[in-house]
Formats: sequence, structure tokens, C-alpha cells
Amino acid sequence: MMKVGVVGLGLMGSRIAKNFAKDGLLTAVWNRTEEKAIKFSKEFGIPYIQLENLPDYADAIILVLSDDNAVTNVIKRLLPKIKGKILIDMSTITPEVSIELATLIKNMGGLMYDAPLTGSVGIEERKATVMVGGPKEKSEEVVNLLKHTANNVLYIGENGSGLFMKLVNNLLASSYMTALAEAYSLGIKAGLKAEKITEFLSNYSIVSSPLSKLKCPKIEQNNFEPQFSLKLMTKDLRIINKECENLGVTNFISSLVLKLHELALKNNLENLDMSAIYLLYK
Repeated sequence: MMKVGVVGLGLMGSRIAKNFAKDGLLTAVWNRTEEKAIKFSKEFGIPYIQLENLPDYADAIILVLSDDNAVTNVIKRLLPKIKGKILIDMSTITPEVSIELATLIKNMGGLMYDAPLTGSVGIEERKATVMVGGPKEKSEEVVNLLKHTANNVLYIGENGSGLFMKLVNNLLASSYMTALAEAYSLGIKAGLKAEKITEFLSNYSIVSSPLSKLKCPKIEQNNFEPQFSLKLMTKDLRIINKECENLGVTNFISSLVLKLHELALKNNLENLDMSAIYLLYK
């Protein structure tokens, strides 16, 4: 059985680490904020290891970090002992940065896979989808390993392809959520009852979706406790718009949605759920 180390014990990383711990696969953890790692270590009896030594305790190292810089800094510290190891980055970062890091790791005798996820709200119950990009040679092992934390794990293709699929998904998700918020606002200001709007958009509309079922009740109840924060979605939208520019994709919609998300951050909504984009319409 493959031994797993997890780096990054934030909201998502701690849940992923718990899933591997419950299945007896987790052998080491590390977190930039030491207190979180110590707390997790005590709760699950998993060693908290200094980052540079973590490869000594794991066959596969899973990163769940915030951005390009965090991932780059961690990987550079892991490089001296990365030979023969598999690094799986579940963060959402710029695809080009990920591809460059994968080349660094390959040159040191290791393998890297990008494996961002969607459906993060269900990760504790292992109900999420992971999109994997990386070398074909170990892809089946990586897919099977990640099934310990997600019920749908899809191998997309070479390095960067998992991240590009995540960006495709989040362009649509952020645009849909923004349109949903505007539509909900129209209904409220026209005098429709919130519960009726929620019921219709969740169950009967031709554009009903898992996202409308998840987010309409949050708008109705004015409950914007984060499942996926506006701050994280804004970060992803910045990457999306950068990739559209790099690839020559006309980005009428994603550029406008990014502007609205930047406005939400200026209004101090960054730590609320992505559905709090609705508050711009109130």
C-alpha cells in the first residue's frame, strides 16, 4: 500500500488528510502554520514532519496549497529527496507554473501530477471529482490512490490538463453563479417569494443544476458560510483570464465576471461563500 504525506492542512487539506488517515494510508503531515499540524498530529496520531524530511516517510506527497508561490516554495524544499516519489498537487494554480514544476521534479527522478478537485463541499464524505494531469505511466496508481478521498477521479491527460479542466469548470461555475444571483435579485425585487424562487430554480427550471440546488438555499437563508469562498473563485478567475489572453480566447464573459468578483472583494466579501456575489445586488 502506498504511504501518503499531506502538505497543507487548511479547510480542504485537513479533510483530505483525514480521509487518508481513516484508511490507514497517511504517514506524515506538514503545514506552514505549525499549530494546525500539531493539532492534527495529536488528533490522528500522525507524525508532524519537517517539510524537507517528509519524502522519507511517504511514497506519494499530496499538496493542498493556496497559490503558485506556495506550491513553488514547497516543491523547491522537497526537491532534494523527491527521487522515486510521486507528487500530487491538488491546488488550483497556473497551468504553466505547474508544468514547469513537473519538469523540475522529473529531472530529479520523481513524477508530478496536477489533480485539482471540484465539489469541495462533499470532500468529507468523499463526494467530489478530481481531474488528473500527468505522466501516463503511473496515472492508474494515482487515480486509484485519490479514490480514497473522492468518488470520481478522472485522468485527463498530460501535465497541466487537470488544471485546464478545472479552469473550464470554474469559468462556467462562476458565470452561472453570477447570473443566478442576478436572476434571484430580479425575482425578489419583482415581489416573488424567496422560497418559491429557490424551489423553481432548484427543481423545475430548464437550467436547474447541482449548483442551483446548493446555492439557492444559501441566498434564501442569507447564509454565506463558505463552501468555496469568493476569494478563491476570484483567484481562479484571474488565472482563467490570464489563460484566455495567452491562448487568444475571446473572454467577454469571464472578464466581466472577474470585474464583479473584484468588486465583491473591495466590499469585504472575500471570506464569504461564492454565492455571496448576490450581495452586490442588494
